[in-house]
Amino acid sequence: MKNFYRHILLIIALASSVIGVAQQQNLPLNREFGLVNQKVFNSFNSNVHTSFQPINQSFIKNVSDSILSKSEQQFYLINISKSEKKPRNFFGWMWRSFAYENFLVVDTGNFYLTVDPLFNIEMGIDSEDDSKSLYKNTRGVIVRANVGDKFSFETSLYENQMVLPNYLDDYSNSTGVIPGQGRWKKFKSNQGYDFSSASANVSYSPNKHFNFQLGTGKNFVGDGYRSLLLSDASFNYPFWKIITTFGKYDQFQYTKLNASLSSITRREDGSTSEALFQRKTMSVHYLSWLATKWLNVGLFESTLWQTEDSAGTKPLQIQQFNPIIGVNTATTGFNDVNHTVVGTNLKIKLPFKAIIYNQFVYDGGSKYGYQVGIKYFGIPYLTLQAEYNRVAENTYESSVPLQAYTNYNEPLAHPSGNEFNELVAILNLNYQRAFFQTKGIYYSEKNSILVQYHLGYLINPKNNMSLILGVNKRINTTSPIDNTGIIYFGFRTSLRNLYNDF
Repeated sequence: MKNFYRHILLIIALASSVIGVAQQQNLPLNREFGLVNQKVFNSFNSNVHTSFQPINQSFIKNVSDSILSKSEQQFYLINISKSEKKPRNFFGWMWRSFAYENFLVVDTGNFYLTVDPLFNIEMGIDSEDDSKSLYKNTRGVIVRANVGDKFSFETSLYENQMVLPNYLDDYSNSTGVIPGQGRWKKFKSNQGYDFSSASANVSYSPNKHFNFQLGTGKNFVGDGYRSLLLSDASFNYPFWKIITTFGKYDQFQYTKLNASLSSITRREDGSTSEALFQRKTMSVHYLSWLATKWLNVGLFESTLWQTEDSAGTKPLQIQQFNPIIGVNTATTGFNDVNHTVVGTNLKIKLPFKAIIYNQFVYDGGSKYGYQVGIKYFGIPYLTLQAEYNRVAENTYESSVPLQAYTNYNEPLAHPSGNEFNELVAILNLNYQRAFFQTKGIYYSEKNSILVQYHLGYLINPKNNMSLILGVNKRINTTSPIDNTGIIYFGFRTSLRNLYNDF
């Protein structure tokens, strides 16, 4: 809670110092919520750089929603348009707040602020384990604002209590974290988990070619369901980021990201059990090139820097701030205390409303991984996606354990780490406010199959409030005790990706 209040005070102070003269917020990093947007961004004539996410609103230019059906168009970029002025009578205001607009809106013309509740109330049963009832109880709030047309900020807070199925119990107990949501403490006779998280972001665009961000959150590199370069599967981390576009029609986009990452291992010199965690820093460079209307090529470099060792904190390494891609790889190599991972990201747009995409990651020697996928959106209301991922043994690891490609004991790329083959197939159907998803995942080396279905109704498109009924089936021939057959019902807002399919 203290960190959350610090975020609020910092944001208010920055907001009060800015004199603004369009919006600079990031689009929500949620795959299902963003499907309609992705159809527009991946249309044949669009020049939006999609492979470094979340996408900032200031870089969405020269796009047309003509590819969408009429019912899809009303949800396109729903979080960019302002909430309409609400009726003065109480019941009309409550209805608009519940079903159409942000819950609370302040609009003075040059200052626009919205406040929405965040929650996930979910109940479920597992046919493979009748020893406990599964549930999730998440409460929170998200605040977003625009100050003028150059400055935006947002912050969110989540408080959670959950009882999880056995395989997620095993994961949380072995790693010390809930997948993607940080550290936990036990509650309810040690069956459940209690934890919280906060995020914040300040975004400033002095002109149409630059955007500066400072915050705590997640990033994702790629056009697939998974990322083998940098994923949003691990917990939030503090970061600063600079994005710039240049060239004819902004065909180049360059991103520089620096982040502070954490383990959950206490420093040895701590005088109490609450000593600081051991930390490391990460610097990322990503160059996206829209080579043609149909071809997007990306180059990726990420370096983990050792900030402490057994002797204590190390001096600041100025090279962390190097802005040029490739220099860190040339000077650090792949298996030193400063650990570099490089890769490529490729996307080809096909003229029949489909894309094929590919990633390659290299970590030195025989440590590598690749991804091949296709996404089809040529049928109204429907999106089809198939993806294959392969990561070799020891990829992302380091001879210095703290320098592995991880954050909060979780992989920074694919949530399964390394040494696997994975096949993913996803079908999404959205008609007006009704939605359906089915997802199947097969791991050849982990000997597991996951099948997930959910059917829902979108109550409020502004904050993705929805009712949902779902089924998750997991079969693991290596560890049958981790098999699941979950049926659940939920009432939730969902503005982030959380992964339980590994």
